[in-house]
Amino acid sequence: MDRNFSHFGELYALLVSTQSKTHFLHSREEDTWHTVSKKDFLQTVRHLALAFEKEGYGGRQVAIAIEPSPQWLMLDYALMLSGAVTVPLFTNISEKNLAFELKDADIQTVFVSDEGHADLIRRAKSGVDIRYVHHPSHPSHGFESMVYEGREVDRSDPERFASLLEKIDADDLATIVYTSGTSGLPKGVELTHRNLISQIHATEQNYHFDKEKDVAFSLLPLAHIFERMVMHFYLSQELEVYFADDVKKAGERLKDVNPTVMTVVPRLLEKVFFKMKRKALEGSLPKQLIVRAAFWRATTKDPATAPNLFDKLLDRLVYSKLRTALGSRMRMMISGGAALSDMLYRFYLNIGIGLYQGYGLTESSPVICANTPEANKIGTCGKAFPGVEVKLSEEGELLARGDNIMRGYHNNPEATKEAIDAEGWLHTGDLAKIDEAGYITITGRKKELFKTSTGEYVSSVHIEQKLLERGWFEHAMLIGHGKPFVTALLFVDHDFLGALATKHKSTPRKVLDSGLLHRMTQRLIKNLNRGLNHWERIRDFRIIDKTPTIEEGTLTPSHKLAKEAVASRYADLIEEMYKDHL
Repeated sequence: MDRNFSHFGELYALLVSTQSKTHFLHSREEDTWHTVSKKDFLQTVRHLALAFEKEGYGGRQVAIAIEPSPQWLMLDYALMLSGAVTVPLFTNISEKNLAFELKDADIQTVFVSDEGHADLIRRAKSGVDIRYVHHPSHPSHGFESMVYEGREVDRSDPERFASLLEKIDADDLATIVYTSGTSGLPKGVELTHRNLISQIHATEQNYHFDKEKDVAFSLLPLAHIFERMVMHFYLSQELEVYFADDVKKAGERLKDVNPTVMTVVPRLLEKVFFKMKRKALEGSLPKQLIVRAAFWRATTKDPATAPNLFDKLLDRLVYSKLRTALGSRMRMMISGGAALSDMLYRFYLNIGIGLYQGYGLTESSPVICANTPEANKIGTCGKAFPGVEVKLSEEGELLARGDNIMRGYHNNPEATKEAIDAEGWLHTGDLAKIDEAGYITITGRKKELFKTSTGEYVSSVHIEQKLLERGWFEHAMLIGHGKPFVTALLFVDHDFLGALATKHKSTPRKVLDSGLLHRMTQRLIKNLNRGLNHWERIRDFRIIDKTPTIEEGTLTPSHKLAKEAVASRYADLIEEMYKDHL
């Protein structure tokens, strides 16, 4: 079977030509799993595409603002086949950024899942055509009505869909994906069919699956290009996919689904790690000693070395039980979106779960490099993805070039020129090293390499990561640009705070007010400072018990701190830390 497809129309034709699959996509509805077969998926996509073309969506930007589900994929796929441009929107985005994106992309139609999301859209932009998915109050203006409309078109003109596919060109614009906006307004990244399809082919070379045995679990937002690209890959491989309905129930769903593969972000891995550790430490003193030994061994041992008898004993007593938290069959987790600590990387590999860190940007569709089962090196983001060229600039910035690089920023030619040079190299904004074997290590972000008033440069990323390693804090942000020394804002992890309060037979509020966590943090920072240059050392800090949120603008949709907004919101605390200094 020829798999040399270059756009989503050709991929659709390939999927139609292969064997049917009853158990294909699964979503949680009314506490049971609802299943969509491959045949139903493809027919629905076909009928939606015909309805969209009849409605005149071709060449227009159409937004999707619903939760991850089979319907999300159907809408996305059908829009691209109809000649429309998909614009994914996070359902919990800040109103400021939402208003900007709707205006910038000239959105006239948005698919939503409920009235709450519809109201949010209306407040951000008046006059938008709201289309509902599974909304009983609007049956004539939603998903099912458009499927019916497309079915009628198909009956009257059976050749029309084939003509739609023939019109698609690999260089047609497929989607506009807005960046997180960590340092200002989001930018709309224009990605073509070729951009996205190149990633499917590259992923297929690096990771191998059996469509009869492998089962994928999807936990991340499909509005994020990482999970969306991976989902396109799953579809191309015809894997069975389950969508999580509630992040808080992820543990329960993992045991229920028992998947073999999932994509993750480091923060999720951190939360699972600390939850595993806290739960494992419950019990008698002998059990606690064994657990502490197991966690120490798993976080320090080189996974490349063969396990000894002690490791095998720990596996039987501890690691085998830890693995069940992710189901009993998990063989591959691919991490992206942020830096993964070496400690966590070692831990998951040593307890017997394949973990592979990658790196990329929305602008690169998104993967630039990744570790794989055949080439996995802790501390790196792996080697360049197939079809992607990489090199370092004179300043040490990582540059990338290939079919995966965006067409440009929507309505922003100046930013496009800054990002992509005349030779087609994307300037990632990240500092990196490339070793002799081709493994790439990200050493910092150019914009996060700040300069103190004493003239010294500080790379904040690895220090912030160290502050999070204990699991005490949800987020950490270093301050120091133009300042005489480095300080930090630390956002407490409320799960940890609750556990600490329980341990001391107190309440979270009393733990904070008593200064207990403050004293613990002082010791943590004192130890951390020993390994830093004197100009990098943290001289003061503030613990914040208010959780950053996307709605207030202090957190991006990809759950990173929006640093400019955080600095503005907590300007008084920052000023307080420097009040006795010029």
